[in-house]
Amino acid sequence: IGQCYCLDLPDVIADAKEIVPVGNKDDDNTPTLVAGNMFDPTTIPPCDVIFTKHVLCDFANEDVVRALLSFRKALADSKEGKVVIMDAALPNSDDLNGKWNAAVSFDVLLMLSGRRGERSRLEWSNLAKKAGFVFEDVLATSAVTVDLAVLSLESP
Repeated sequence: IGQCYCLDLPDVIADAKEIVPVGNKDDDNTPTLVAGNMFDPTTIPPCDVIFTKHVLCDFANEDVVRALLSFRKALADSKEGKVVIMDAALPNSDDLNGKWNAAVSFDVLLMLSGRRGERSRLEWSNLAKKAGFVFEDVLATSAVTVDLAVLSLESP
């Protein structure tokens, strides 16, 4: 297993360093905490995979594209770079069932609380394309609020 980084805003990382063990060369089991900003590619260490969880649902489409473009730069040296977005994925129209009904309810709750909301497969596909990624798929999980939208680098 390669190095694992945990990137968050500087004040969050400062607090986290007090409770999370800091990674070192002798211990591959702890993440290296990195103070940065997902919109600033110069603060994201080069990597092969970027995971986000319950983050991008807070932002407008334009800001999500900005973040994805920043992720793309961090993945530039990766042969098979991927972005895994852990948010609830909404259905595209007729695909409603019990889990989807709960996800749609959660989406309404997010919007009422002032947050942006969840996105559908089609929306993720369009945002990925704008940032130079290929939308691979949404992988369902057993959690109502978490699906895995997987994006990969476009071939040059």
